[in-house]
Amino acid sequence: MIVNPEWLKPKEKPYHHQISLGCIEEIAAYIEDNDIDDMDCDTCLIMQEILSDEIEDEEFLNFAIENLDELSSYIINGNLNIRIHRNITGEMWFGVG
Repeated sequence: MIVNPEWLKPKEKPYHHQISLGCIEEIAAYIEDNDIDDMDCDTCLIMQEILSDEIEDEEFLNFAIENLDELSSYIINGNLNIRIHRNITGEMWFGVG
């Protein structure tokens, strides 16, 4: 007799994460108040904190933190629709548009 109704449900990982407009606005405001070219440890920690409040999936969060420069450049260029994508092999990238 099966006593665990969850046994048939696969543990699928999400294939994308849409970064919310609120998170993008918060990062943009921080970038506006600070020189992003002189990013130091404090700047990184604050941006990591903003992202960790937004992104629950650990892999997506680590990707965003490891690629802060790329993410910041999308925000600086005015992109408001930013997603983190993951394919079936685990490769990740930012999608904008």
